[in-house]
Amino acid sequence: MKLKFLVLAMAAGAALVAQGADAATVDRTAPIVTVDDGLGGFNAHFGDTFAQSTTGSTFTDIFTFDVGTPFDAAASLTSSYLDTPQTKDLLITGLSLYRYDPVTKAMLGTAIAGLNGTGVDPGAPDSWSLAGYGLTRGSYAIQVNGQVRGAGGGAFGADLTISPVPEPQTWGMLLAGLGVCSTLAWRRRQSARVRADDGRIRRRA
Repeated sequence: MKLKFLVLAMAAGAALVAQGADAATVDRTAPIVTVDDGLGGFNAHFGDTFAQSTTGSTFTDIFTFDVGTPFDAAASLTSSYLDTPQTKDLLITGLSLYRYDPVTKAMLGTAIAGLNGTGVDPGAPDSWSLAGYGLTRGSYAIQVNGQVRGAGGGAFGADLTISPVPEPQTWGMLLAGLGVCSTLAWRRRQSARVRADDGRIRRRA
């Protein structure tokens, strides 16, 4: 009888833990709305707001975007506060950028980890940044991890800047073009020197 009661108690406890774990995690995925910068790249602003009902929850937000050319990327994130005194409404625990498979949502390769630039003051907003250079075209995601601590929820906002970089063959064509221009300029200078020398010789004669 005692064993049966113990088994039932353990099963009920496991169910409650599982239910609590589900309730304590907020996972969201959304595409980033981009704005063309007129220079071949784009800028974007994104973020999330957490209601009072999510207090105590951890969260993982994934923001997706596609880039059609090789690029450099820079992103920054700042949390904001509501009315919870002496409490950091949101604790940001991670910011990362990675390439992903849009079908399986799996991460491809290694993520670029963000840097935590939050000040030492307990009331300082969380501040994170990251940068990636020479990234290949494809589908990417920015992931934000954290915990909702404030009694009224919390919020964060972020910015993303994408700048295109020339592909290796484009650099090759650019260098070849510069080489041709240099050769033509050198030939013009040589031709001008020859004409000048001929003029001097004729005047002496």
